[in-house]
Amino acid sequence: RQQRAAVSQRLTIANMPMQTGRAKVGALSNAEVLSETMAWPSYQAAGVLTKEQLEHIYAIDKQPIDVQVSRFEAAGISYVELLSAIVSSVSKEEVTLYVLAMMDEILSAKPHVAHHFHAALFESKGASDPIAPLMKLLTRNSLFLLEKATVLIAKILSYAHYIPIAPEAAAEEVLARHLTAFTEWLLLVIKSINPSEGAESPKVTYALAGLQLLVSAAPGRQAVLVADGLPALVALMAGASYASHASVQLLYQVIFVLWSMSYSSEAAHVMVTSKLGLVVKLVDVVKFVQKEKVVRVAIACLKNLLGTASASGDMVGAGMVKVLDNLQHRKWADEDIVSDINVLNDALQEDLMSMSSWEVYSKELASGKLDWTPSHKSDNFWKDNFRSFEAHDCAVLKQLVALLSAEDPQTLAVACSDLAEFVKVHPEGRRLAASLDAKKPAMALLKHPDPEVQKHALTAVQRLMVINWEFMSK
Repeated sequence: RQQRAAVSQRLTIANMPMQTGRAKVGALSNAEVLSETMAWPSYQAAGVLTKEQLEHIYAIDKQPIDVQVSRFEAAGISYVELLSAIVSSVSKEEVTLYVLAMMDEILSAKPHVAHHFHAALFESKGASDPIAPLMKLLTRNSLFLLEKATVLIAKILSYAHYIPIAPEAAAEEVLARHLTAFTEWLLLVIKSINPSEGAESPKVTYALAGLQLLVSAAPGRQAVLVADGLPALVALMAGASYASHASVQLLYQVIFVLWSMSYSSEAAHVMVTSKLGLVVKLVDVVKFVQKEKVVRVAIACLKNLLGTASASGDMVGAGMVKVLDNLQHRKWADEDIVSDINVLNDALQEDLMSMSSWEVYSKELASGKLDWTPSHKSDNFWKDNFRSFEAHDCAVLKQLVALLSAEDPQTLAVACSDLAEFVKVHPEGRRLAASLDAKKPAMALLKHPDPEVQKHALTAVQRLMVINWEFMSK
């Protein structure tokens, strides 16, 4: 009786609103759910299960995992139909939880079991749809149930090794419909969360877990791309801080999805050429996050993007060469990181040698993050390149002035220094800067809390306000 009360309490917890945090909810484990005993004969008596199906469920229930896998494999479609019948016909949530937990254990032990779900669909020419009952579970409120349904659907839809005996248009249509609907549902969950609160949201946890599985195969990557999922992922990534374990884990999951997406040439092109600023954000992650698994997957993603559009130049502009030099002196537990770092470094060094100092500078400016790279302090750079700021209607100068409103203190300090240097060497520098209203943001930075920003802002303002800056220096 005490055991039943405990089970009832856990099931009640599992049915709490999804807004409650995971720690407060105390999500159930598979072992907890599977420790209970289901009254299977009652479902035969109610006409939900046939005698043969009852024998099938007893043949795997409470059995060692290797026995469960072996028996499921021996009668795959029968078991798929059995589990679909239970999920679609039994209203008791504890029974649904039990079946999902059992299926999750079996699929984890033998991913090939997903083959039988595809076989049931294709061999019936789309008439028997074992995925539909699982899709209906996505409207439920139980956190555990949603987690398990999401993972199971993702495992089934991402299984890419089933080859039908003959093409079957109806089954293909059903499968494609489920893939689209499931992808859109996952992204809807992610978009419904404020990015700054993502690490604390149990919704994001299971949605990202589903996406990680889904994009492990090409159809899933394409579905996410078609559903315009990249902006939502990048927003979630940008909203994460690096302070807590939960936020670092969130960052890892998001970048893992992006890394998987980068294996699609079409997705990689969008990741680099869109206005998402993804390359710069990935470089920032490598710069500031210490957790090895996060660095590993970010480096792997950047490596996959090499050779795609302007990716290499964007990495150089974001300061990745310096970052890689630092990473090469760090000890890593995973040898793959060392290999990826070396591949990236060799590729970027080669690109760097072929780029002029102006190209490197303009790439850095376009990244939105400035560092004290050699160009900023080189008199020769400014003397050789000050006219380049006028090209394309002063496009680069406009970028520089825009960075006077950046949030990063170092970027602000470097931008102020660059503006001062530009006004110093360009005969019309003061007039051009004034035409872009550079004085206003520069003067605002005189009150910035960072003394380094104040110092360079003061120099910039002085040169903007004094016609003959050389007279000022005397």
